[in-house]
Amino acid sequence: MTLGYLSITVTLLIWASFFLSLKGGANSNLTPADIALTRFLIPALVLLPLVWKARNAITTVPNRYLVGMFVGSGLPYLLVAGTAMQFVPVSHGSALIPGTLPLFVTGIAILFFKQPLSRHRSAGLALVLLGIILFLGSSLSSFNFEYTKGHLLLLCGSLMWATFTISARVANLNALVSAGLIAISSTLLLLFLILTGTLPSYLVDAPITQWPFSELAVHSAVQGVGAGLIAAFTYLYAVNTLGAERSAAFGSATPAVATLLAIPLFNETPDLMTWFALGSICIGSLVASNIFMRSDQSMQYQPPSHSKT
Repeated sequence: MTLGYLSITVTLLIWASFFLSLKGGANSNLTPADIALTRFLIPALVLLPLVWKARNAITTVPNRYLVGMFVGSGLPYLLVAGTAMQFVPVSHGSALIPGTLPLFVTGIAILFFKQPLSRHRSAGLALVLLGIILFLGSSLSSFNFEYTKGHLLLLCGSLMWATFTISARVANLNALVSAGLIAISSTLLLLFLILTGTLPSYLVDAPITQWPFSELAVHSAVQGVGAGLIAAFTYLYAVNTLGAERSAAFGSATPAVATLLAIPLFNETPDLMTWFALGSICIGSLVASNIFMRSDQSMQYQPPSHSKT
């Protein structure tokens, strides 16, 4: 359990850096496809031998869980999150993906795994829902539809990440194998979309002499090494050790960390309503996680037999 909590703490810090990196990319000439390339290319190359070695174990996992992992953590997720960060501040992005994750994880657990919903968890999820309503209500009331568009994309991203969280738990693959499989499939699809012109890429359109190499190095370190290798392992290790819901709930501290870092980096100063919404989501996530309960009441997911479907 101690290593599980240490793993999720490392993940939390990398997640905060992840949203800062996405915002930095949104403020530059780099496109979401370029950021995605820095995210997936390095882990794809590093983990290819490990994935090849585990190919027999991968083939035993039902296709629906492999698809859930790819959509929820691979290229589709990153494009949604990266696009959303073009419209909203870091505080909104970090709150509406990791902060609302327990809400979607619990919803999936109840709908598809027939898990019970305790009063303790219900109270926490109600606070998370209140935070979401405050974010959406604030943007709608001020007719800031750019924010609304970003908020809806971020909620979609959170649902995608929740799908990945539970799919990875049920698939029960080695954490680095899962990370490598997602990175390889995402890289291949990304290169195809860029080369066919489906996704715009600054790196393809601009001469190499105009590439922002220092910025690319930072994104590669945060996205490729941090999120793609380190956090991919630490998060899945925490999911397998602490449970999907409890791991998701620890992401509730990500908004606070990312928001505080964004103040000096991007000169973002959240208003009172944003702080209130952040607090509601953070506290609600912690309450919903049951980490204050003495007995471990986290939801369990019983995977069906691994027959291909």
